[in-house]
Amino acid sequence: MALSKLNNDSFDDTAVHGRRNLVINGAALIYQRGSSTTANLGAAADRIVQEATGGTSTLSRETLTSGSPYDEGFRFYNRLTNTAAASDAGNYRQIRYTFESQEIASSGWNYKSSSSFITWSFWIRASVAGKYTFTLQTSDGTAYLYTFSKTLSANTWTKVTEAIPGNSNLQFDNDTFGGLFLHFRAGLGSTYTNLSSEDAWATYNAANISTSGIANFMGTAGATYDVTGIQLELGDKATPFEHRSFDEELDLCHRYYQKSYADGTAVGTATSTGCNMDAVLSTGNTWRHTHSFPKAMRATPTQTFYVPETGTSGNGGFEGAGDTGKETISVAFATNKSSVYYNTAMDRTGYFMWHYELNAEL
Repeated sequence: MALSKLNNDSFDDTAVHGRRNLVINGAALIYQRGSSTTANLGAAADRIVQEATGGTSTLSRETLTSGSPYDEGFRFYNRLTNTAAASDAGNYRQIRYTFESQEIASSGWNYKSSSSFITWSFWIRASVAGKYTFTLQTSDGTAYLYTFSKTLSANTWTKVTEAIPGNSNLQFDNDTFGGLFLHFRAGLGSTYTNLSSEDAWATYNAANISTSGIANFMGTAGATYDVTGIQLELGDKATPFEHRSFDEELDLCHRYYQKSYADGTAVGTATSTGCNMDAVLSTGNTWRHTHSFPKAMRATPTQTFYVPETGTSGNGGFEGAGDTGKETISVAFATNKSSVYYNTAMDRTGYFMWHYELNAEL
């Protein structure tokens, strides 16, 4: 029996195939650190941080139950809440995503050509109606900024797409440092709103991030700013969002952040679930432990340890002893793949337990 060759023209195949989205966790699926943070440069959903000065704000990972993004398969979103109003000219509120330089350098984008495009798409919603600014910012060589804006109706999800051309002045080094920043500029003081025109690359100048006339998000206490479905891809058209499995998305996030706590459990929680454990059989001797990370990280991580039974940071602890049995864990040496821990003189025997947090985020 002869096999016939399938012809794509013979049926309607509307699916878009292959890896397209350069953004990791664009649908806020993974949130290893916990569900919210008030810290500047703090994260809730992985790879997304808030940047804020003046007043107070909270970045949280929220659940979708209806609406246009929900109908396209999204179940979570990032929310920036303007907890307390800020009015100084130098204040700002924004959400940031950072790419390694090598991600862009090796992406296939001919970024020095004005006829080669990348397309940024996302869902956005704000409780304050008005004009909002979005930027791409480079850092290698001379920093450049591409700015565009959209006018949003209050409390209405809007799908935004923007095709961005290359520019002969752009530079992306083939390294693991931050090379391209996506900024969702929820609020900007007048210090930053002196840009004369949009939709073009220009040398970065903090005074020229946005044009004037933007929404008064920062001056509105309790205002909210929501984003999900973040995608950056090659070409001048936005394709449907690339939904990845939980396991695949988590594996990608592990390049930047890992922990021993269960997913959704904040570090510093008093629990032994997921902790590491070693049997210490004698006192006064040097204890050593080699930890091979589940995945190679972007760089040698900052490491923090926690007593499982109490959540106290900086130490491990013996089972059943709480903080009275805590012991210092020191790092003999570390790479982006593993660490060797030690303690020169354990003062008791038993099961020694610890949680860890590894941070190599940009």
